[in-house]
Amino acid sequence: MLIAITRHTGDADDNLICEKYNHRARIVSPVRPEKNQKSIDEFVRDVNDCKLDAVFFHSAFSAEKLGPLVNPRLATKVRMIANGPQTAKVLYNIGLSAEMLPFFYSHDLIPYLGKWIRGKRIGIPRAGITYPKLAEEIRDAGGIPCEYICYNIVPTNEELDITGCNAILFTSPAAFTMAKLPPLDSEITLMAIGDVTADAMMYGGMRPSVVGDGSVEGTIQALNASLLQEFY
Repeated sequence: MLIAITRHTGDADDNLICEKYNHRARIVSPVRPEKNQKSIDEFVRDVNDCKLDAVFFHSAFSAEKLGPLVNPRLATKVRMIANGPQTAKVLYNIGLSAEMLPFFYSHDLIPYLGKWIRGKRIGIPRAGITYPKLAEEIRDAGGIPCEYICYNIVPTNEELDITGCNAILFTSPAAFTMAKLPPLDSEITLMAIGDVTADAMMYGGMRPSVVGDGSVEGTIQALNASLLQEFY
C-alpha cells in the first residue's frame, strides 16, 4: 500500500518503517515552519542562565528545527525530556542527551514527572499552534510553564500530491487543518497518528478509519491489524 504521510520535511525513517510493514511512503508537506529568532535567543539565554529546571521537546520536528539553531550554545545542565524515541534520536544526533517519555503524547509529561514537577520551571520550545493545554496542565500539577514560540507553522497552500496513494496519514492536527487536499477517492484509507489528530479530523468532517498511538510505526501497525481483520 502506498501511504501519503504529512510531514514538514522528508523523513527517511518513515520510509523504512513503511517498508518494514510491507508498505511504501510518500512524504507530502501541507505546512512549513517560520522561525522566530528573538524567541529562540530568549530560550537559549534562559536555559544557560539556569532559569529553567527542565526543557520538554514535544516533537521530533521541534527538536530537528531548533537543534542546529541552539546547539552548541545550549547548556546541558538542564534536564532535557523528549516526547518519544524519534525526538530523543534527533536530539542525540545534535549532541543533546535527553530522557524519553515512554509514550507519545504531550499530556503524558505530567504523570511522567510526578511530584518532581511541583515548583519547577518547565521550558517548552514550540510552534504557535501545538497542544495549547500543556501549559495549563503543568500549572495544575504545581509546575511553572515557560513557553517559547520559537517558530510558527504556516500552510504551503500547495495541493498535496496523493496520486496513486491508497491511504493518507495525518501526523498532527495542523497537518490536517492546513492541508490543501484534492478530491479524495472514497476508497482511500484515512489515518490519524493519534487521538488528538483524530479529533481534529472528525471535527473537520473526516472520520479516520485507523488511529495510531502517537507514532508513525504504531499507526502502521494499527493499519495492518485493520487490514488483517478485514481479510478474515
